[in-house]
Amino acid sequence: MKIAAAIILAVILVFAGMKAYSFWGQEQQLSQSLAGIKARLTSAQVDVANLQSDVQYLANPLNLEKELRSRFNYKKPGETMIIIVPDQSSTAVSD
Repeated sequence: MKIAAAIILAVILVFAGMKAYSFWGQEQQLSQSLAGIKARLTSAQVDVANLQSDVQYLANPLNLEKELRSRFNYKKPGETMIIIVPDQSSTAVSD
């Protein structure tokens, strides 16, 4: 009787140990997943802050006009646009 009880107890302990190890592995995997999600969240929050800053900057009509002129060569009717190309100097070093 004592041997059967010991065998049953041993089987139960082995089963419980396997489940505990399985739960530990899942916890490790979920912990890594959570760290990745937190990093993505932080990156997204930085992006949102940068976009809000850009929106606030471009809300000023003078800043918006300045950006249109610099990015898209925008000009007002009657204005003449001059594009100055810098001199190309040979600063490349050959081995």
